[in-house]
Amino acid sequence: MFDHPRQMEPMFPRESSDLVNLAMEVYRKSASLDNLLPPVTRKEVTRLLRHINSYYSNRIEGEHPTPADIERAVKKEYSRDEKKKRLQMLSVAHIEVQNLIDEWFSENPNLNVCSKDFICSIHREFYERVPEIFLNIHDPVSGDTIKMIPGEVRDREVKIGDHIPPKAENLELFLNRFENAYSPGNLLGHKKLIAAAASHHRIAWIHPFMDGNGRVSRLFSYAYMKSVKLESLGLWTISRGLARRADEYRQFLAVADAERKGDYDGRGNLSESGLGRFCEFFYTVADDQVSFMRELLQLDKLRERIIGYVNLRSENMIPGERPLREEAKYILAEIVMRGEIKRGEVKRISGLGERTARDLTSQLESDELIISDSHRAPLRFHIPSKVVGYYFPSLYPEGSI
Repeated sequence: MFDHPRQMEPMFPRESSDLVNLAMEVYRKSASLDNLLPPVTRKEVTRLLRHINSYYSNRIEGEHPTPADIERAVKKEYSRDEKKKRLQMLSVAHIEVQNLIDEWFSENPNLNVCSKDFICSIHREFYERVPEIFLNIHDPVSGDTIKMIPGEVRDREVKIGDHIPPKAENLELFLNRFENAYSPGNLLGHKKLIAAAASHHRIAWIHPFMDGNGRVSRLFSYAYMKSVKLESLGLWTISRGLARRADEYRQFLAVADAERKGDYDGRGNLSESGLGRFCEFFYTVADDQVSFMRELLQLDKLRERIIGYVNLRSENMIPGERPLREEAKYILAEIVMRGEIKRGEVKRISGLGERTARDLTSQLESDELIISDSHRAPLRFHIPSKVVGYYFPSLYPEGSI
């Protein structure tokens, strides 16, 4: 049983050139995403990515509604099926907490994401938004049902597989060591990037809460990467990559849980090479996801995919969707390139008469392919769940929508 923070050492792996180069490459690629899209279009893609992040983070836990159900839940259109509704509320909670993290950063760019208060805030905000059933935790040791209090660290011992986390009475000590080791303000250069990966494992290893530690660790990592400018605009998500390699993710977490293996495995209690292998896995996944989004967000290619979608609609080739005039492709292509257009521009862009242009605009709004704050406000780019597979192939798993 762990009763002293030194048993969590080392906090960083040995810095191999491969790991540092990989982390720096992810940093470089992530920064290159920021200027691929016009601001309004980028904001809409960021909104979609929050849904994606929620879907995949909950998928890792084995609990996830369909993307369409998530979209309906965000609009407060919940299923009458109680089980589906509960899953919808889990997803909405994740989206709303990620939104909150963005708001916290806008208010305080120097937010200390490694503090106990911040980590507990994530847990509290998440679990105050979910049905009470998720607060009732079964204790396999005593057989009791325990009522978890959102935002409060656990007050009893737990076991997760073969891993026995620190004693509840010592959590304060471990969380203090965690904060001192990983706070971005205490680190320089690429050390912050290595910390983004290492801290993901160590907060899971500490297991500060009775339940929800996986979700909290991924939301924490989103915040950490945002604080070190790895995921500043939310245009890629580590959760998608971790969910697609969920078995490996669990295996590498376990590898980093292992105790030191001899004199060549660091000087701490835990395996230095194990933590290094987890960090390399983390950044391999991150590199794959950033590269994937970089390809999807190429504006010319996105424009072509949107035109392809409209062509299918105009030929009545999408079951369950009413035909769409082919002139819609000119409107949507212009909006995605610019982010938004004035209503009066639809007639010019489409080449249609005024009444026909107005009718087409109404249909595009009805189908939520464009949105507007009022009947006089500009028309903005929008991505409903039904078009994600056409606009952004493979973003969700095939058949999930």
